Amino acid sequence: MNKISNFIYDSAYQNVDLKTKIEDTKSILREYYINDSRPLCVAFSGGKDSTALVFLMISLLLELQKENKLEKTTHIVNSNTLAELPPLLEHLETSLKSIQTYANTKNLNIKVHEVVPEDKHTLNVQLLGVGMPPPSMNFRWCTTKLKVWPIEKKLKELFPDGKFISVVGSRRDESSDRKKRIIRQSKVNSHLKINDRFTNADNLYPIEFWNTKNIWEYILDQDSEIIDTNFLWSLYSDASSKNAHECSFVGAGGKHIDEGKIGCGQSRFGCWQCYVVRDNDKSLDGLLKSGYSDMDLYKDYRELYWNFSQKGWENTRDVYSHRTQQREFFEDKPERVGMTKPKGVMLKIRMRFFEELLKLNAKLSYEIITLNEIKLIQERWLYEGDLELKAFKLARKFGFDITHSMKKELLKNRRSALEFYNNYLNKKELRDIFAILTLKRFAIQHIINKEKITNKFFPTKDIEKHIRKEWKKLKTIKKDIKDYNIIDYLNK
Repeated sequence: MNKISNFIYDSAYQNVDLKTKIEDTKSILREYYINDSRPLCVAFSGGKDSTALVFLMISLLLELQKENKLEKTTHIVNSNTLAELPPLLEHLETSLKSIQTYANTKNLNIKVHEVVPEDKHTLNVQLLGVGMPPPSMNFRWCTTKLKVWPIEKKLKELFPDGKFISVVGSRRDESSDRKKRIIRQSKVNSHLKINDRFTNADNLYPIEFWNTKNIWEYILDQDSEIIDTNFLWSLYSDASSKNAHECSFVGAGGKHIDEGKIGCGQSRFGCWQCYVVRDNDKSLDGLLKSGYSDMDLYKDYRELYWNFSQKGWENTRDVYSHRTQQREFFEDKPERVGMTKPKGVMLKIRMRFFEELLKLNAKLSYEIITLNEIKLIQERWLYEGDLELKAFKLARKFGFDITHSMKKELLKNRRSALEFYNNYLNKKELRDIFAILTLKRFAIQHIINKEKITNKFFPTKDIEKHIRKEWKKLKTIKKDIKDYNIIDYLNK
């Protein structure tokens, strides 16, 4: 491989004029395209930074084509979480199609790919079916399941040997944390960054020293037939609760961004249910104020769920693992050793918000939950004692056709569990000791996991009350409290 340019960024480079940055960025992309045998894979989210990156890549490929150096395929990959705000989702879908159409017309050898999470990993199934707690800054499980895993699957398909360069639109001035992460990943005397997931791959952040003003000045001067940059600017401005015309002006030589008004274009977009964003979602609020339809409906649902999720472990979380049906204890925190760990969101809360989501879906002109997601949600609920199949009943109420939506084996197990519950567990003396849902959960687990039933956790009302009291106090649980087991009663 020929020697890559020894031009290396430093902090002062951020103040270099935009024309120089464009030339330097394309020069770096050119050298890795020509001199590195690995193909380039551009990450495209539909936002402003990745949009600038796509325009830069297309501009370079057009130059290489004229020089007869267009030798390998460039991949553009988008990860659609299926939970984006409608205006951004519509813009994204249109952009992906127009990028591929333009590339085909110009014979640029670009392949556009859109990946989506598996149905079992969607936000609806994870929150309402599996019972995952709302994501937080310290527990961002959503990013892994909705974006990282689908992208990794596609990359393994495209590059079986794991050799590629991932071109990403990350910038240092996005945040201090982003800057630290970029610096930490940087390779010595190289533009390349460490790729944590593929040992034969590297990352490349060609616009890492661009600022927000650079980004907008560049993309607003590009061909809006490839990507509708005017709509994108309006979308960001509206999400900032500001009018797009107040945020930009046209001067000699094209569109420019007023330095004092650059805040108009700094909004960030994510899933409309994003709970990593604490309290108010500014983008959602901004779009609501700008008159986008249905934003108030999304906001109402989000705030209702958010308020419920903030009522403490004792009011929102289960005492058993939804996956294993077992009980787990804190072992790593001295002040909580011996104390039961809170697990997923309680089934009654998931049932409440499943119905709320169906109500929201009925008010919209497009679908925000699918039939297959409903099927997966119901299957998870069945394992936790929903012998009445309430998810299916609610779905029918809102017009979903769920005929033949469950495997025959599961329906057989459900019938057997109902029979077992009615014959052995539906007794007053047991209902006085155990919650009805606990008894029903025992019934289905007894049918499908009879040989492992003694390893699972079915607490009495008193034990569960004690655990929740300890959660509220955040004190170590007393180990001298004897648990009362359903099996003990049945064996009498």
